[in-house]
Amino acid sequence: MAIWAYECRPCAGKGVWLVSRAAVDALPADVHTLRVKVGSEWCCATVDRERPVEVEAMLLREAVASDLQDCPECAPPPAAEAGRSTGRATATQVQAAAISMQGRRMLVVLVPFSLVQSAGEADMLVADLRPRFGNVDLLLMGQDDDGAPHYHGDAGLVELLSDVPIDKMPWKSYPTG
Repeated sequence: MAIWAYECRPCAGKGVWLVSRAAVDALPADVHTLRVKVGSEWCCATVDRERPVEVEAMLLREAVASDLQDCPECAPPPAAEAGRSTGRATATQVQAAAISMQGRRMLVVLVPFSLVQSAGEADMLVADLRPRFGNVDLLLMGQDDDGAPHYHGDAGLVELLSDVPIDKMPWKSYPTG
């Protein structure tokens, strides 16, 4: 199920966490620092309220309001950026399908077939993308000339997807940060 969310960027490290737009909008407008639940820990992050994104609900994380006293490394967005939406570069996007099957959550990312054939490059891309999507299980999918899907990732997840037609997967564009 698709839902609106805001991107949150951790103050330490790279990546993007997604938090429900409704939950963030319920907080005071001056709250820009959040504690986001990542695994069993609550990590500090800065929320970007300027650009909501539509995502699968299963990619959302819990979050609570925080402040700079909790994490001095975090800072609210610069005032110069507030309200400015034109002339700004858009984030890189990926075509992906967020799927939950047999209690396993996964993200299937569409990539060129040549990338799926190169295990080293595929592993590097998975390592780069996984933290950007909350460390959810991630598979890469490329298609050969006749359109047949080929996957790179956990064999158990590939097996789960073996009977799922790719045209029935919930494909969407997701920002990668």
